[in-house]
Amino acid sequence: MSSAPSSTSSGVLKPDPAGAMDASSATPPASPHRALAAERARAYDDVYKGWHVKRITRESYEASTRFFLDAPPDQPGHLDGNELALAFRLLDVEHLSGRRILDFCCGAGRSSIYFALRGADVWACDRSPQAIHIAAESAKLSGVADRVQFCAADAQELAYPDCFFDAVFCQSALHILIDYPEVSTELARVLKPGGKAVFCDEALGHNPLLEIVRWVRRRKHVRCGGRTLRLGDLRAFGRPFAQTRIHTFNLLLQSKQFFGQAAHRPWAKFVLRKLRTADETMLSALPFLRRFCGKVVVEYARNAE
Repeated sequence: MSSAPSSTSSGVLKPDPAGAMDASSATPPASPHRALAAERARAYDDVYKGWHVKRITRESYEASTRFFLDAPPDQPGHLDGNELALAFRLLDVEHLSGRRILDFCCGAGRSSIYFALRGADVWACDRSPQAIHIAAESAKLSGVADRVQFCAADAQELAYPDCFFDAVFCQSALHILIDYPEVSTELARVLKPGGKAVFCDEALGHNPLLEIVRWVRRRKHVRCGGRTLRLGDLRAFGRPFAQTRIHTFNLLLQSKQFFGQAAHRPWAKFVLRKLRTADETMLSALPFLRRFCGKVVVEYARNAE
């Protein structure tokens, strides 16, 4: 866990790049959950050893994360770009200037840097020191080191004041965080009244076919942990919050994963656009099918006080 955010003479807390890499001087009490988190962090350190420091601009980030079905012909886009597009709408990224954002389990910090480029004051944490090193160096290269504070932190005990953040963003980590009961309580604590936490994650565990795909994909990173999420898990995680909204999508369209790079070809895009239209019709008429979808974005909100 890092040192607490710094305070300016006006009393307003601001990102403190000088303390971004500091570790907490106090050792958290030992517990099975913290030992598990430390073990998984070491596994993620090994994963991030293959990553590189990268300069990011608003344009490059948006081009790389744009949903591939909606990308211009000369930009391949991202297979999961519709997931990010929904999450960013919920975060209202068009109006981030002056807002305090926590990028939770930030990994290599790509989203943290993007939020800062859009004018937010950003704090970002991850349990992997290797990921944090890459993120902090990338922020310097991208010209936003003064707007982002990165720290290696245990997600179960956050060094941020109560009611501090306007919003929390977390991508592809809820299926791991679900094993730590303290996390959602901590996130609810650091959110301002009316604030929200938005999670992007993989498919729920109600579709047997997707379970097979997930097992194949996860074999390589089994040490990193994580388990299949179900609707009950999402609701249980949301107990410290006032509201939980679950957005599911990609039913037939999740077959894009089987196309691989061929999904970017014109004929494949034509087929997948038809499947997207079919999804919209089927999920509207038969809501029970949502549990079988291939992607989920979860929105947890605190009541305004």
